[in-house]
Amino acid sequence: LSLKSGLNFFIDNGFLKLDAQDMARFLHDNSETLDKTQIGEVLGKEPDAAFVKVDGADPENGGKGFFLRVLHHYGERMDFTGLMFDDGIRLFLSGFRLPGEAQKIDRIMEKFAECFTRQNPDVFPSADTAFILGFSVIMLNTDLHNPSIKPERRMTIESFIRNNKGIADGSDLPEEYISGIFNRIKENPFSLKEDDEAREKQKAESTKDMFDSLFVFEGPTLFGTNAEEKKREKFRKEREEMMSASEQLFKKRPPKGSRRSVHEPSTRLDRVPPADVVKPMFDVTWGPLIGTLSQVLESTTNDTIIALCLSGFVYSIRLSSHSDMSLARNTFVNSLAKFTTLGSIKHMKSKNIECIRTLLSVAIIDGEHLGESWSPILQCISQLGRLHLFASGLDSEDQFLESTLSTSTSDPTREMEENNGKAVLAAVNEVLIDKVFSSTVNLSARGVVDFIEQLIAVSEAEIAGDTKKGISGVGATSALPKVAGSGHGLEGPRIFSLQR
Repeated sequence: LSLKSGLNFFIDNGFLKLDAQDMARFLHDNSETLDKTQIGEVLGKEPDAAFVKVDGADPENGGKGFFLRVLHHYGERMDFTGLMFDDGIRLFLSGFRLPGEAQKIDRIMEKFAECFTRQNPDVFPSADTAFILGFSVIMLNTDLHNPSIKPERRMTIESFIRNNKGIADGSDLPEEYISGIFNRIKENPFSLKEDDEAREKQKAESTKDMFDSLFVFEGPTLFGTNAEEKKREKFRKEREEMMSASEQLFKKRPPKGSRRSVHEPSTRLDRVPPADVVKPMFDVTWGPLIGTLSQVLESTTNDTIIALCLSGFVYSIRLSSHSDMSLARNTFVNSLAKFTTLGSIKHMKSKNIECIRTLLSVAIIDGEHLGESWSPILQCISQLGRLHLFASGLDSEDQFLESTLSTSTSDPTREMEENNGKAVLAAVNEVLIDKVFSSTVNLSARGVVDFIEQLIAVSEAEIAGDTKKGISGVGATSALPKVAGSGHGLEGPRIFSLQR
């Protein structure tokens, strides 16, 4: 999001009003969670910059000079009473990252100087003195702590005192006052908390890498670790930091039932519908998510991991269904249907059967929102009916209805179908299949229409002998070859869905 788009999002969702004073409050109160670089950009905008392009708009409500008013109100919210000058700057800069342009720094430091002088009238003869010294202190902080500046070229205390001679309306500030500022800045630079944490993290990683480099072992040894283990360790640390930050946010929330002012930001947060937050987040993540789930489910044989992957599919289908994200929903349902292997001739594993059970569960619980995603589910149910007949030692309908087939199912294929059918019959009760159809009585009128439309489409595909088209997956092998002149697809005609 751009700066303006981000602010518009907060305004549209009730976090703040299009009002300079309210925006200053929002930026100040939420400085720990917002991007501090963007806060600095808001405060450093040009004096005549407007938020809305409306001629004659009030500067307090988005017209020309709006951002300058935001800076004014932001400074007014700060309390510098009784603070040392450099501590006042430190407090002021703790809520945002100072922009790099000199003109923006000028405007921001000019506001600080005005506020500091008004709240501490006995320190400087005028706000201009505070402004000049403030700008000088910012330059000193950069000069002393910029790693690209060589130590011998850094500013000395004598140079700093000399640079600030005559700034007090023609007079000098006490040398001990200037020296005190220099020494404190040298010992404790201005820095944002996020930068400190990043430096500490980088320092810790550098120390660990240096320790690891002392050992020449490539694989895991008594002392060293391989690259894969390092990645896992970094991932674990990142996850712990995220969990810790989330835990702190939950602890800050007031208990249920506690009375709060309607003007508190937390109340505004509570008024934002979860769907407005979840949908854009899921829209960004569902592509990588389905890739990860599919890759892991394809390669693993661990029952716990399989269960986690299937839970991911269920929740993803539910999220996309309830958020009207038809593309994501169809993709997840189709992918899960292909993992059942009902559209191909191959030996069924236990995870494929679990995929069948999961798909049926989705149909029963989330049928109201499936829409056109009913199609792969009903195709899978059609194939389940076929396998149940094989498991019972009976021929499926296509063997009766297609008497002109010149090529029948080969013995190995027939045997595999029967074995798969027995495995499915033992794990998936026919009652569960019937429940998919009986549960449709709870659907709304729109839901029933969606279900009937896809049931008709699957019935037509069965009659045409082509029910595996949507669920065959990659590299699937069909049960029967297409019969020349028969008018039917890969299978013979069937009436399983038509009978429903």
